[in-house]
Amino acid sequence: MKKIHIRRTDLEFVREPLRAPFGFKGRSLTELWQTVAKLESESFTAVAPCVESVLWSDGRVFGENPPAVSSAMMMLVTNRALKLLEGESFTTPPEVIDGLLPELKRYAEQVCGHPVATTFVLNSLVGVDIALWMLYARENGITSFDGLIPPSAKEALSCRHEALAQIPLLSYAVPEEEIRSVLDSGISLLKIKIGKAVPGVSTPEEDMAEMLKWDIARLKQIHAIASQYETPHTKSGKVLYYLDANGRYDSLSRVEALLDAADQMGALDRIALLEEPFAPENRAFVGDLPVCVNADESAHSLEDVQERLALGYKAVALKPIAKTVSVSFRMAEAIHAAGGQCLCADLTVNPLLAEWNKQFAARVPALAGMKVGCVEINGDQNYTHWKGLQDLLPEGLHPAPQQNGVFPLDGMFYAQGERLFRSNGYEGYFKSI
Repeated sequence: MKKIHIRRTDLEFVREPLRAPFGFKGRSLTELWQTVAKLESESFTAVAPCVESVLWSDGRVFGENPPAVSSAMMMLVTNRALKLLEGESFTTPPEVIDGLLPELKRYAEQVCGHPVATTFVLNSLVGVDIALWMLYARENGITSFDGLIPPSAKEALSCRHEALAQIPLLSYAVPEEEIRSVLDSGISLLKIKIGKAVPGVSTPEEDMAEMLKWDIARLKQIHAIASQYETPHTKSGKVLYYLDANGRYDSLSRVEALLDAADQMGALDRIALLEEPFAPENRAFVGDLPVCVNADESAHSLEDVQERLALGYKAVALKPIAKTVSVSFRMAEAIHAAGGQCLCADLTVNPLLAEWNKQFAARVPALAGMKVGCVEINGDQNYTHWKGLQDLLPEGLHPAPQQNGVFPLDGMFYAQGERLFRSNGYEGYFKSI
């Protein structure tokens, strides 16, 4: 592989509004900043976006600062990475990300005033990482997404699904009529945000007790609607649930109480995944719970994946659009080697990053209860300007629309992977000098 020299970098951003407050981790967002990284080699220019989600990547940073300030903090980390890359050379993107992480973690902690989660730094690097992969592909004449996959990850990413079930997201505020509309479109797997903070409580114990009550009531509401539907895309023919707690639960006993309530209402066998019930520092063993528990924010390295699997987690959320493509290749390899499951979760990303996510999702094995692969995409539900963001896709890249709850994949989809390396509309963010 060629040694690639980075002669110049640049950075821009835009604040993308959301249609309605988007709630998770007990808080909510009204906008998502999109930073855009630009890397120039001697022969090519690569421009790629990053969707910042400070609330997802480090809830403490988000909670301590106004949302715009926390986003600006993450953008400073991205800018620092770009400055460090100017004048440097690389052979493969993972070596760059490995080299940047220690320095950027130190810098992020200076900016934020305390230790930060590694996911905060990885989130800041998504656009930089993808731009590096774009340069890597173009400099080395790689003309397919398969050509990017490192040899060690090829077996883990060897599937070729003919369809991906779309996983929409039901955040705290999604009303019943919208839930029905989502299910009317043929959806087979619902991602449901749980762990809501209930206003008016005064102690942590009251917060947990009221949260559990709210979560049970929310699951009962959604189950009453979803149980009226059938789907050809799951092995049971039932609509399945993917519960995302974002680390809000404090104990196994409280999680067990949630699952007991799910059992009593007839919903337990529909829970395909329970994601991230505890904060990353909580190392409770979850292998005895009656559902598949998966890791998200707590897993961003090979070591994390191995630790979570040892704690009884049976699945991990791959997020090339949040933890970088470089890290996701390694995570997929580790999960596959351990016999675990993985899925490609969203970060409410723009259409371009959603297409990168779909390339991964098309190649990982289907979840145990599914007949097809799956991918979470919820940007179309949440962005005010989703159609305008679609206009920024590379020329000739035409994503197949959802049909009866799935994205059909054919030879054209796999051939179009190469178009992700081409010029895109984000280049227009940078003025000519």
